[in-house]
Amino acid sequence: SQEVFAPGRFCWMSCALISASGARVPLEDGRAVILGRGPDTGVTDKKCSRHQVQSVYMSCFTPQLGPNPSFLDSEKLTRGQSGKLTHGGTLYLVNQNHPFKLHYSLSSNGTATSATPKGLKAKDKTKGGRNEKEAQSSPTPKRMGCLKNSWQQIGNLMLYTAAGVKGSDKIAGFDIDGCIITTKSGKVFPTAPDDWKILYPEIQPRLASLLKNGYKVVFFTNQMGIAKGKLRPEVFKSKVEDILTTLQLPVQVFVASGPGIYRKPVMGMWNHLCEKANDDVPVDKTKSLYVGDAAGRPENWAPGKKKKDFSCSDRLFALNIGLQFHTPEEFFLGWKSAPYRLPEFDPRKLDSNARLYDPPSASFTSSKTEVIVAVGFPASGKSTFFHTHIIPKGYVYVNRDTLGSWQSCVTACERALKEGRSVAVDNTNPDPESRKRYLDVAKAAGVSCRCFHFSASLDQAKHNNRFREMAPSETKHAKVNDMVFHSYK
Repeated sequence: SQEVFAPGRFCWMSCALISASGARVPLEDGRAVILGRGPDTGVTDKKCSRHQVQSVYMSCFTPQLGPNPSFLDSEKLTRGQSGKLTHGGTLYLVNQNHPFKLHYSLSSNGTATSATPKGLKAKDKTKGGRNEKEAQSSPTPKRMGCLKNSWQQIGNLMLYTAAGVKGSDKIAGFDIDGCIITTKSGKVFPTAPDDWKILYPEIQPRLASLLKNGYKVVFFTNQMGIAKGKLRPEVFKSKVEDILTTLQLPVQVFVASGPGIYRKPVMGMWNHLCEKANDDVPVDKTKSLYVGDAAGRPENWAPGKKKKDFSCSDRLFALNIGLQFHTPEEFFLGWKSAPYRLPEFDPRKLDSNARLYDPPSASFTSSKTEVIVAVGFPASGKSTFFHTHIIPKGYVYVNRDTLGSWQSCVTACERALKEGRSVAVDNTNPDPESRKRYLDVAKAAGVSCRCFHFSASLDQAKHNNRFREMAPSETKHAKVNDMVFHSYK
């Protein structure tokens, strides 16, 4: 429904698409409705997709989702296009067949000061809906919350704020998949946009209780399928809105649609909430909490729960932020805490005062011409170490990322030694064959060759790799995938 203002009256519109057979599909302002073949429309035509057209607003903004065209009156909509209808206009669901007329109806409900329909608020002409006297006498206006549903896009972050959401110092955060919803089909991954149901009946009343007690309820979800092109953003937006319509609660939803700082367990979504999306209310982490199913639980963590958790990202998200963490079963059903396992590598346990190299008697550089060959995982710290401790001493820097091939690296090494200069070879050099190239060059030049083995583990190197992908830098490293890490191992 939508507010329409008239002097002394409170009016609202209802809107629906009505077929020739009388099938009625109600539309709500700001809530996505997917139309297509199915019982709601009464359409059985196989040329019509089950997700043919999406209506987002009562003015019937309708991105076309199916493979065959739809029409708005005489305007053809191909995939990805959109258009508008006015009152009495016709949506042809597919190929100018299955017409649905857009129908508005206007009702009134007494004066603006009388009782208003549920979910709507009457407004007067002063700022914020208050009269001038009240506005002037109230130094701290009451926080009214978000007035309408809205989506925002910030890089790889999609943010939905439902009407009625208010800032709070107490945040109750939840994952979505496996925590708030599960698949109706029983499959691990949804088979269609509507393949979902609320996970437990206890969820809605528990969330309602949190809101009543002054918490702001926020959903945080990773949706890498959007960045990979496997999930269309507008389809997932519609799903989010349908979930909140089912819950009938004002919730804010953060969606990490790709890699980077917003993807859990990194804290980007939480930081954006605290800094820019909580009505300037400071968050008290001691009063806040987070619930998620990616909790690092092993196989058979509970009777009937044979599968282990696919990851530990939700628990690590809460751990990084400093929030109290619960699994859905613990929070909604009152189950006792389940066993879990954190990743072996814990950056908090690294000793920043540890010795930089072994043996302690060794020297970083030599007064004589030499070749230093690095050995270590990608992202194990080789380049940083060389540029900090070795290259400033006059060593020639040889690196395959910049020179392009090992042959070019060998040639550069030979050239430097002929000039009487020492060389630092910054490659992973994991096998005897790759190291032999530089040993042979050193022997031919009659100089010594030392190996600097960088001892970072696989997990630490992968951690460093993810960190440097996200950290601001003038020089960006090429992304290193798991295959490269494991081939080195």
